[in-house]
Amino acid sequence: MKTFINLMLGIVVIAIIAAVYLMLKTTGGGDEEAPEATPDAIVYMSTSGVVDNIERRLESRTGTQLTIRCPRKVDSAIGTTFRCSVRHAGGTDKIAIASVVIDGPDGDFTWTSSSDELRTPSPTPTPTA
Repeated sequence: MKTFINLMLGIVVIAIIAAVYLMLKTTGGGDEEAPEATPDAIVYMSTSGVVDNIERRLESRTGTQLTIRCPRKVDSAIGTTFRCSVRHAGGTDKIAIASVVIDGPDGDFTWTSSSDELRTPSPTPTPTA
């Protein structure tokens, strides 16, 4: 009888060890890699490149120092739109709004600014005498 009880305890211990092993393997509790993002997951991108691009292009067009403020991170999906404020460097008043659209799979974008103040002035005609 004692041998039978020891044999049954051995089988129970082996069954418990096997159950724990299978549980760890099927639930990802081991050293598996993290699952890939689902296609519906939002992937955010930094807007620092957008800010640099807008700032550089507007400063070269206007000849004045500017500060551009955009959201820090935006959805990188094609079609995402966001707006950035344009100010004179050190100033607090907005002088323009830059509208940005993500139009490429790698965060490519296009933008436009809306302000008469930032447009390059057209030359005034010289009066003829």
